[in-house]
Amino acid sequence: MPDPKQHDEPTAARKKTDSPADATPAPAPAPVEAADDASRYEPYPGPEFFHGGRYSPINAAAGSRLTHEGHVPAGKALGPDWTTAHRAAWRSYQESLRPKGGGDTSGIPDETAWRQLKVPRVSPLPKES
Repeated sequence: MPDPKQHDEPTAARKKTDSPADATPAPAPAPVEAADDASRYEPYPGPEFFHGGRYSPINAAAGSRLTHEGHVPAGKALGPDWTTAHRAAWRSYQESLRPKGGGDTSGIPDETAWRQLKVPRVSPLPKES
């Protein structure tokens, strides 16, 4: 039978370090300054940007946001090619913003709908002068 007066070193050390009174809390991370909307979100490219044949990662980023918001037609995926599925998703989103037909619900993004969707930036930031 082991002598109760003897201490098992690993157990004694473990008990000492596991004690909440002896624990030193980790330092809090430094606050990160919030980036402005120009660097976080894609700027509105204008209505002429949205047409058949347009291939852009901006379309894919907007499609991802529309999917997240629940406006993508069933069985459709919105990639970088502008398609009728993109237009249908935008129309659905615009209708959710403007109930009872109060405004543009054409399916071509307008600046107000674009800003409210908050499409993450995928294009490079303009270079500082």
